[in-house]
Amino acid sequence: MWTISFLLIGVLVAAGFCAMAEAAILSLPSIRARLLKEHNKPNADDLLYIKDNIAYAIATVVILNNAVTIIGSIFIGEKISAHFGNQWLGLASAVITFAIIIIGEIIPKMIGERYKTTISLMVAKPVRALVWLFHPIVSLTMSISNVFTGPYKRMSPRITEDEIKMMLKLGRVEGTVEMDEEVLCSRVFRLNDIRAVQIMKPIDGIFALEANKTLGEIKEAIISCRYSRVAVYDKDPKDFVGVVQQRVLLREIAKDNYSSKVRDFMQDPIFVSWFTKADTLLEKFQAHNQHLFIVQDARGKDVGLITMEDVLEELFGEIYDEKDIARANPLKKNEGSSS
Repeated sequence: MWTISFLLIGVLVAAGFCAMAEAAILSLPSIRARLLKEHNKPNADDLLYIKDNIAYAIATVVILNNAVTIIGSIFIGEKISAHFGNQWLGLASAVITFAIIIIGEIIPKMIGERYKTTISLMVAKPVRALVWLFHPIVSLTMSISNVFTGPYKRMSPRITEDEIKMMLKLGRVEGTVEMDEEVLCSRVFRLNDIRAVQIMKPIDGIFALEANKTLGEIKEAIISCRYSRVAVYDKDPKDFVGVVQQRVLLREIAKDNYSSKVRDFMQDPIFVSWFTKADTLLEKFQAHNQHLFIVQDARGKDVGLITMEDVLEELFGEIYDEKDIARANPLKKNEGSSS
């Protein structure tokens, strides 16, 4: 009788361990395993190895679980037949099956899923040891299955952009992510889908200066200009040859340098294709230390301008400076001047 009890307890403990380990490891996201590794949690290296080789780990646990329950049930059945006779074998089989399902499967899996982080770290080292021990058997099993299913390949990335967006949404629902954080992250993902042609200023509505004009001739236009950087054209207003900073021109006007031409202070323009992505534009702005690019179409024709502000507005919404506010509220400006 004691032998039967010990065998049954042993089968239930082994089945429960396998079921709990399987549920905990499968329910733990790979990204959390990497976070545990970065935080130097005990056994995190073993856990990350298991997550990176999840097919072998799960196959090992399943093989061990089934071997223990099947072989253990056979031995228990033999012992019961020997002690109590075959007439009790049917009832004993039903009790054992029920015990394995409830105690060896359902309860351990519920515990494993609920405490997945703690249990995954706890079982990581023994599971990795089992993976090494059962590697020949698992490799043979997977080789046989490959005949019918093909070799195992990771068909999709570990985590997709849509999954990240969903995690942000779930984080907002749970209160771990603020609304503005979710919105900002979603806009960051959109940068890769936005092209320069979608956010540029079309060439027909661009304020530009003629390269051969003197500062004296266009003094008023320079002073009233609300742009910090201005495109410069030679003869054709739709063919830009440079970019000039307003503050440089204002400085020269303050020195009464009216005879100098705009050409003398302009910089060489930087051209970008109208198919350039917004995130690539940000990198170019940083690399060239210039905040205004000339946008060209596929034939190399100038079609518009794009600034760093245009790209940043895709992240943060409309950005207004003092000149924009004054232009939008002329009445308020006049009231301030008269006081």
